[in-house]
Amino acid sequence: MVLLAAARERFGNAGVDLLVRMIELGDPVADEADAELRGQGEGARRQLRAGLRHGRRFVSKDLPAVHALLSETERVPEWVDRAALVRGSEAYLAIGNVWIMLSLGPGSLTHTYSSPSIARVLTRTENLTGMARRRIVETGMWNITSVLPGGLLLGSEGYVHNVQVRLLHARVRARLWQQNWDPRESGGPINQLEMARTWLDFTFVPFHALQTFGITFSESELADLYHFWRYVAHLLGVHPDLYAGVTSQAKAADLLGLISATEQPPGEDARALTQAMLVAVADLLGPSVPTSPPLTLDLVHAVARRLHGDVMADTLGIRKPLVRHVLGLITLANRLRRWRERIQPGARAQTIEKTTTTFEGQLASLRGETTYQRNAEQAPVAGWPKAVEPANEKVP
Repeated sequence: MVLLAAARERFGNAGVDLLVRMIELGDPVADEADAELRGQGEGARRQLRAGLRHGRRFVSKDLPAVHALLSETERVPEWVDRAALVRGSEAYLAIGNVWIMLSLGPGSLTHTYSSPSIARVLTRTENLTGMARRRIVETGMWNITSVLPGGLLLGSEGYVHNVQVRLLHARVRARLWQQNWDPRESGGPINQLEMARTWLDFTFVPFHALQTFGITFSESELADLYHFWRYVAHLLGVHPDLYAGVTSQAKAADLLGLISATEQPPGEDARALTQAMLVAVADLLGPSVPTSPPLTLDLVHAVARRLHGDVMADTLGIRKPLVRHVLGLITLANRLRRWRERIQPGARAQTIEKTTTTFEGQLASLRGETTYQRNAEQAPVAGWPKAVEPANEKVP
């Protein structure tokens, strides 16, 4: 964390003090559960699998850390409104699968990779450019299981996947500490500040990106979306002091502005990660858009440049393709579609149904476990948790 004096002058002491505290903090509950799982072997992982699907009563008291983790994830915070969770899922599915993908790749992940500390973690875990396609697929799978109807209910796919992602973060933290991670440069690995920033990369960043391209939201839709994603933050182990008050784009922008004010500009790691990710997104979008592969890649670059501005785009090596000149027409088409869906509720319902059907088909077509599933279900081996490439990867 750098530039603290300037951040204090702009945002005040309270916010910066919170960030200073969070940059040193990991996820103690998940970290202890990970250590216990690594020490207890297959029997413990078998109990974890049962506990994730059926509840902590299937985990013996001989595994107190795993029991504590599931106690926390099974606890539904008092502020949760189940009807708002349903509406939040519907508001997300109403976006449509292609634009969800564009908001997550050129939008979310580009911003994630621009963080020097996050790029440093990805570099140290050897998941750099060679893992770009796999990372998109796994991010897409986690996202799909979370947003499908009922996905966050206890034992459902989204609930299970979120807890498994949380455990993978704990595993990576432990491994980096074993490799003599130096916290003086950017705090602890996968610390709470980075977790909150990444959460904003899947809320504020894509919601802003979508509205930039004509996929607008009403205030009530945004309130439901933030309600939904705050519950995801709870499952992922993000500290509530960071997300509890973030209920709108304005409040999310304030938090992101505070975090960004303390960061160094992106470096070479961020540039390499971004370039590989954009190629992977274009490749995976191929079956869903009626353009040639080179034009699809140009479109992905144009969207990313539009979203992040010329200064950031130049830093990350994002090109200026000619197709950027037609983005205005694409935005107009999206605005017309959203207008039609607002005056014809049946049209919105059709979009939700189509996205749901598409997502369910994509989940069925994915082969092989994700890195976070393998980490949770198999005993650790030397080196990093290894992903198995699926035969036919399809994402939103």
